[in-house]
Amino acid sequence: MSESRWVPGLRFGPEFDPEQYELLEFHHRGGEAEVWRAVRTGHSGLKELVAAKIMLERDPSEVRRWLGRWDDVSHNAHRLGITDLVVPSFLLGPSPHRPGSPPGSGLLGYQISPWVEGVPLHTWARANRGGLPAAADVLVRLCRIVDDLHRKRWVHRDISPANVLVDADGRVKLIDLTFLAPLDHTLTVAVFTPGHVPPEAEQVGGFPAVAKDLFAVGTLARGLLLPEHGRLDHRSAADQARRELSAAGFGEELAQWACEPLHHDPARRPAPLGPWAARGRELLRTQRALPRTSCLTVLPDTAGRPLVVSGGAAGVAFAGPGRAAHELPSGRGPDAVADLVAGRAGRRAELAVFAEDRAGTLWVGNAAGWWEAARGVSGVAGAVNGSGELVVWTARAGALHSFRWAPGVTLTGQELPRCPAERVLAAVEERAGSWSVLVEQRGRLLCWRVGAQDHPEQLGAPGAVRGAALARSSAGPQAAVLRPDGSVQLHRLTEAPAAPSEIGEAESFLGVAMAGHRGGPTIALAGAGGVRVRLPAANGARHPRWWRPTLRPATRVALSLGEDWRLSLAAVVEDELQCWQEDAAYRWQPVALDQDR
Repeated sequence: MSESRWVPGLRFGPEFDPEQYELLEFHHRGGEAEVWRAVRTGHSGLKELVAAKIMLERDPSEVRRWLGRWDDVSHNAHRLGITDLVVPSFLLGPSPHRPGSPPGSGLLGYQISPWVEGVPLHTWARANRGGLPAAADVLVRLCRIVDDLHRKRWVHRDISPANVLVDADGRVKLIDLTFLAPLDHTLTVAVFTPGHVPPEAEQVGGFPAVAKDLFAVGTLARGLLLPEHGRLDHRSAADQARRELSAAGFGEELAQWACEPLHHDPARRPAPLGPWAARGRELLRTQRALPRTSCLTVLPDTAGRPLVVSGGAAGVAFAGPGRAAHELPSGRGPDAVADLVAGRAGRRAELAVFAEDRAGTLWVGNAAGWWEAARGVSGVAGAVNGSGELVVWTARAGALHSFRWAPGVTLTGQELPRCPAERVLAAVEERAGSWSVLVEQRGRLLCWRVGAQDHPEQLGAPGAVRGAALARSSAGPQAAVLRPDGSVQLHRLTEAPAAPSEIGEAESFLGVAMAGHRGGPTIALAGAGGVRVRLPAANGARHPRWWRPTLRPATRVALSLGEDWRLSLAAVVEDELQCWQEDAAYRWQPVALDQDR
């Protein structure tokens, strides 16, 4: 919380009654003002709770201009008569001062609104215990308010989480009408709230647009569904939100619906919003509960047993038959994890975890604890290299980055500015010092052969990707690409491009993993039909074999190869972790997991 220049107990009011209001509690500082909870004492002694927005000190003439604008806003908002639009009043008075002491000579502008017993939308979303149906109801109520404004040919222009209050019963109020404007009046001030404005910028002298409010509601819908995620990039908002929703386990139809208000073409955004919100409410009511585990990896522990490292809303967790020997890094780590990489580095095979949280911060955790490595990242992939370093690749500020860690060595990072990337999906070390990395860039899936080529290879047709995996093979690296419709394509990354092959026998999948080993890569797929494992052809057979360890619905899957060439498989099956491992004869056996957190 930001520091305030004032303290509770100070008084303020109009020049003729400068102690009419008392400051009770500082809430936040935003843009041009501080927001406080305050109490007004009327001449009859009746007390009333209010929200006081205090303009920070400016030139007196500028304060009076703001006051004039606010008076117009109050008049117009009252005239509109829209339910759940919180209409403020305004006053000009001395700065807050101690009761009984003479007020200062300077004047400040105050915006006074009825106190609403609610919290900002993003705060409500993070604490929401009613699930997706409750989030859908809040969105429908917000859209009704915005549609009422638009039907009367007015726009809010500053819709953001802080300006939408939600109470304990899910009732919604739209506040802060500072920039409320009619559609037929030219703009004298342009408004830009990072993360909530469309790619088409407002222009002073131009006209306000309904499409700006529509885009902002789209950003709030994404915030209701993904409350722990960071800010949207307005330049590629729809593509970013679609990727995030798919990765979180939302169905393709719902992800497409949520991205409609974020379309880069203003004419393609849904207007009015009511029918769009009602359609979303039906989709959300039938959406299965999101899995607690959003990502996982599996690796052999020091005894060769599988250790599953998973991430989700509760952070990072370890599970495995030898889990008691592995303590989570101490101290505060990531609260909600979107992706992770784990490995054993150095001569002593020390365990370390790189985790990307929902806000786009990259964390590193080992025996010494957790610390932040970078912010603004998108996607992580990597492994322990031939030198014993844990190498992780991620996208940051539009370029590919790598981070290396080994016991006793400071974490080092490197930017590869010649390798544009918006999100990293998979990475594999082909040979010492040479990596293949799969990235998304401008709606295309690209493979960077870092250190071996100056230009990436595009895999498949342009379009969104749900997930991907890479593995070595005797014929070079191969990539399994999971498309938004659940289909999986296998690409052979050879110098002579070859057409990809479809695998999975037309089933729809949610997760994919690969491991390169004895007779070629093994591919694991997770979906509504359970877990399917594609094993290399054996005993003279011409075609790969398929094995189904479970028919129960699965959302995530991971594979790893131990030093003894045995494979380990982990999956999230109906939101529970399950694990299998090959025995000495390479026959798959289930493994009981100790999952204490």
